[in-house]
Amino acid sequence: MSKVSVEEAARNLKALLDRVAAGEEVILVDQDKPVARLVPPSTEEDLLADMKQFRESLTVTGEPLSQTVIKARQHS
Repeated sequence: MSKVSVEEAARNLKALLDRVAAGEEVILVDQDKPVARLVPPSTEEDLLADMKQFRESLTVTGEPLSQTVIKARQHS
């Protein structure tokens, strides 16, 4: 990951975008403060893999939701 000033990014936008397209992450800074992050676009496969990993990390406890709804209807 590299840091580039906003002014330099404006002067060299095409070259900067080429670096990002090649997989590099670039932080844009204005007066030494980060203001933006340029990252390569995620592919659909990346997004699906991230969601799958997230779903597998969840632990569901308690009774099934259908049972909760049935009990709530019976008590209404």
